[in-house]
Amino acid sequence: MTAILYPLYTMAHAALLVWGSRLWPRSRSLGLALLLLVGAALVYDNLIIAIGRLLGEGSLLQSLNWPRFLFHALFTPLLLVTAVHQAGRAGLRWASSQIGQAAAWLIALGLILFGLIHDMVGITLTPTAYGGTLRYAAAAGGPPIPAIITIIIIIIVGLLIWRPLRWPWMFVGAIIMFIGAAAPPSIVGPAVGSGVEIALLAGLLATEKKLTEAQEEKAQENRSLHRHPSSV
Repeated sequence: MTAILYPLYTMAHAALLVWGSRLWPRSRSLGLALLLLVGAALVYDNLIIAIGRLLGEGSLLQSLNWPRFLFHALFTPLLLVTAVHQAGRAGLRWASSQIGQAAAWLIALGLILFGLIHDMVGITLTPTAYGGTLRYAAAAGGPPIPAIITIIIIIIVGLLIWRPLRWPWMFVGAIIMFIGAAAPPSIVGPAVGSGVEIALLAGLLATEKKLTEAQEEKAQENRSLHRHPSSV
């Protein structure tokens, strides 16, 4: 079953990446740029797991698995920058302020640095087979602290923008991600944690689309007012 899921995950992330890419000409926002970066990394992550057993154990598959861990360390915290950026566009003043934006970047960069030191320095990858899949996994490691903090921040931001934007999907996607990631891989396997990443990315992309459409509507209204100013 797991061997079937990862090709499906790869296609789902690829579809989200295409959706985000088609939204780019309309949005061109920092948040969307970061989402596309993370989306491309997730396509790679799931693709390598999907084709692992076809390549077989060896130096090639091990080399292809290294970027999976590097991408997670480098890119996952950037999602909190996207969430804060979207909150600013949704009208939350603290999120659109220079202090709010700077704080988001400082937290993200701190989590990236922590992840690189904690998760990448001295990492040893060993072949791991599960449910018909083959990958190289870290021989030992604790909970993914940067990812956990990132998801918690996105949950909070998603809750804060729910009412003013009338849009729950950032919050819903992050909650699904948090619950799925909390499920012990030793019991449910690794596929659950990988699958809920789709919900998180979809929630953030849907929010980006909602904000882009709201901006387009506002711009259209402004153009209409300029063409037909009301007479006093």
